[in-house]
Amino acid sequence: MRFKGKSMSAGEAASPTPIHVQRVIDMRRPFLMAAAMGVLALVVSGLLGHILMGVFGVVGLGLGLLNTRLVQRSVGKVTVTENPSKKALAFSALGRLAIITAIALGIGLFIRPDGIGIFLGLAVFQLIIIASTSASAVKGLRQQ
Repeated sequence: MRFKGKSMSAGEAASPTPIHVQRVIDMRRPFLMAAAMGVLALVVSGLLGHILMGVFGVVGLGLGLLNTRLVQRSVGKVTVTENPSKKALAFSALGRLAIITAIALGIGLFIRPDGIGIFLGLAVFQLIIIASTSASAVKGLRQQ
């Protein structure tokens, strides 16, 4: 199997994620955008007197980043096998999303009103990842 467009020598460690999965989501841009939005959230929420909402917004952004990274790892593991299992991928996603949902609901319900920041962070991260993925797709289409 080829990784990153070159064949592997005996001394090189193979990346667990094939090239087609790595190209889908490069995490540098979403990370930088999430960091910038997190700083902005902390500043704005601090100025409005709800710094805890900003902190939970940053936690939501972090959960979004973690979920995306775990998705990449999960897809990489499944696609490396001879017969990829959609069922294994689905159960992996279900478990991940259940944990993230439980964390967000727990914080949102028990720490009112500032706990809503975690939902805002998760929502903003989804916008970031969609924008980043769309930009990559458009760039790829223009190169063809």
